[in-house]
Amino acid sequence: MSPRSYALFLTGVFFTFLPAGLLTDIASLGANGPIRLAANAFMAGAVAVAYVLVVHRRPRFLPLLVALHIAVAMEGDRLVGAVGSPLSGAALRARLLTDVNGATLAIIVGFVLLTHVIRAEGTRYGRVQAEIALAGEIHRHLVPRIARTIGRFEFRGVSLPSGEVGGDLVDLVESPTGWTSLVGDVSGHGVGAGLLMGMLKSTARTQLRTGERLDGLLNTANSVLFDLKSPTMFATFAGVQQDGGPTLQFTVAGHLPILHYRSGTSALSELSIPQVPLAMFSDTLFTSAAVTCEPGDLLVILTDGLTEVFDSADREFGLERLESLIRDQATAALDAIEARVFDEVRSHGAQIDDQTLLLIRAVG
Repeated sequence: MSPRSYALFLTGVFFTFLPAGLLTDIASLGANGPIRLAANAFMAGAVAVAYVLVVHRRPRFLPLLVALHIAVAMEGDRLVGAVGSPLSGAALRARLLTDVNGATLAIIVGFVLLTHVIRAEGTRYGRVQAEIALAGEIHRHLVPRIARTIGRFEFRGVSLPSGEVGGDLVDLVESPTGWTSLVGDVSGHGVGAGLLMGMLKSTARTQLRTGERLDGLLNTANSVLFDLKSPTMFATFAGVQQDGGPTLQFTVAGHLPILHYRSGTSALSELSIPQVPLAMFSDTLFTSAAVTCEPGDLLVILTDGLTEVFDSADREFGLERLESLIRDQATAALDAIEARVFDEVRSHGAQIDDQTLLLIRAVG
């Protein structure tokens, strides 16, 4: 709620509860003097506002407020004067009319103020939700599912955001000499992370379509993102590139290792390079390395949203369990591997971060 709306809300609460102080005068047949009547009305509204503030912002002070409320109520006669004698006749009718009119006016004022707050905040909330929905739609176009075959390689990739907008990126880009498949993970999640992810994808696609190598891509992306992101943001990256040669190039920058299942030996290894994430330092130089991929081999790139899932006992799903799962399912169809991974992770615990999985298999 905006500060202006919150102030109007508190004012509305004050006037809505102000009649409670006037009702005490009706019950005592107008025995309250003018000062006591005004004090009771003010106190009723002020106490209501105090309870709202304490419950909303400092709930631990609620017992203290209750004690203070009781103390003030008990000392009321000494503070604002004792109750006088009940009125009668024309004087009583005039006082009761004043009390009723005052209560009615206060209720109307409170209702108008609260209605204005509801309308203003409802409009603002609707506008924000519309913008978030639009951002979510843009995100779905930026990070579509991947299910393709290029040459002797088959690809399957998916990214599931933890909210409407995520900071994970999965992409497959063809170039004149081959292809590059990559996964990025921007720190945090939500709209801010999604914006930086979009910048990373735009930079990557612009560079890769011209045949840029992985190390050159990371150096360029690091320079671009460093100048555009907030000081606490960064992006991890892992990618594999085929540029027409007999081997694949891979790189990892602050990311989980790329898992490599070798069909000939049924062994699973981790491919990694000790490099910092993107956009942490402006002068970092990134490198790549080569890996041989035989027919039937499987490469797996994932984000920590899949490993950092916790069960009811606060036990992490973990990379080791995921590696075991990949080893057991490595010869299955890529869509079956994807479904099994996400089923196992979901059954372990609730999703708390963006979850991305990229599978690359050499089929010939």
